[in-house]
Amino acid sequence: MLRYFRINDPYRLLGLLVILVIIYLPLFVDMPEMTYPELKSLVIGEKVQEGRTLYAEIVDSSGPLAAWFNGFIDLLFGRSMMARHILAFIVLFFQAAFVGIMFADKKAFSENTYIPSLIYAILIFFSFDTLSLTPELLGTGFILLALNNLFKEIEFREQRNESIFNLGLYISLASLFSFSLFLYLPGALIILIIFTRHPPRKYFLLICGFIIPHLLLMSIFYLQDSFSEMWMYYYVPNLSLNVTRYISAGSLWWLGALPLFFLLVSLFMLNREARLTKYQTQLVQSMFFWMVFSFLHLFFSKDIRPQSFITVIPSLSFFITHALLVIHKKKVAEISVWILLLTTVCISYLARYGAIGVDYGKLIVKEDKATEGVQKALALDNDISIYKNHSLASPFFNWDLSMEIFSTPDYYESVIKVYQGIINDPPDVIRDRDDKLKPFLERIPDLKRMYVRNDIFYVKKKANN
Repeated sequence: MLRYFRINDPYRLLGLLVILVIIYLPLFVDMPEMTYPELKSLVIGEKVQEGRTLYAEIVDSSGPLAAWFNGFIDLLFGRSMMARHILAFIVLFFQAAFVGIMFADKKAFSENTYIPSLIYAILIFFSFDTLSLTPELLGTGFILLALNNLFKEIEFREQRNESIFNLGLYISLASLFSFSLFLYLPGALIILIIFTRHPPRKYFLLICGFIIPHLLLMSIFYLQDSFSEMWMYYYVPNLSLNVTRYISAGSLWWLGALPLFFLLVSLFMLNREARLTKYQTQLVQSMFFWMVFSFLHLFFSKDIRPQSFITVIPSLSFFITHALLVIHKKKVAEISVWILLLTTVCISYLARYGAIGVDYGKLIVKEDKATEGVQKALALDNDISIYKNHSLASPFFNWDLSMEIFSTPDYYESVIKVYQGIINDPPDVIRDRDDKLKPFLERIPDLKRMYVRNDIFYVKKKANN
């Protein structure tokens, strides 16, 4: 298999597609349960498709490009998870193909090869939830485009203004999908300062490329008279270090032990065996810094799950490919690839079906049977599983952000927001374990006449009542 991908022939990518189809086919035959990030993307897409204004009428910290993209997907496919998984599969294939093309074009190795595409395709399968059409997956595509432009800047024969501007632009677009990806901007700056001799004007171009999409975004929401909501619910929360952990550290070690082992072996072999040109040495050093920032960006991620680590995979593919190419005995390299492939696939499937010590319990959306028979619901808590079978009513989706509104019933602005949010989009049932809605009902007679308390729920009264 390794010999097949060593040949610099674009048609070899068809073989990559066949491998991906084979290893992912069981996930399409026996589809995994919906994950919380998938449910969040689905709900946000539905609200955007309804014509609701992001942040002003949807209280959430999702990236605007991700929200608008999910709205478009909802228009095309509705709640079909199969369609979303197929699209995610296509995105993964093109990312894997681009990694190989990029490294070959930039002469990153001693020979032009599509081995990085193979390694990327193998490593991306380390957990089943990587087959999810989430903001992180889409943002990673723009990070790969940014990495391509970073290589252009390091390569001495190509230092054009548009490449460094595009570098900042692609990082900016990635951050509008998943804000934590903004951390690649200081990463790119540090790499350029160390490995290039650019004048200050070029660094200014990089920063301008990053700022322009955000200024355009601010202008759009300013014209919609929702700039303050955009600032309050997008920028401020995403700059905090609050993290939701969907998987334990022990489970992550189970899933990541093999890739980390191959990474350490690869770094050791590169240090001892590699014979690289000065330019290739700079690329190796640059990719190491890039990998460090790939790990650092996790501190700004709003949730930690296996798919959060996909930004590290391009760096792993780079170093593992280098190690495979310096192995003198090709048979040993071939066996190593087969071990990586078979072990990764086995661990992934064993983890999915609970056969090893990986617990996906917090990641999988649980069934909510307490609200069967209703269409629109609202949960005044952090458990969004209620939206798996019901659509969201009212803007209050992200409870961490909405809680500030419901905790201040004495504020006139909070009362107005609750009144307008529920009246304009009334839910059939409101789950309110801590009775946060009660003080607002005392201040808003219209809402008090609409709902009656039933255990932990407020149920909408029928019209004849």
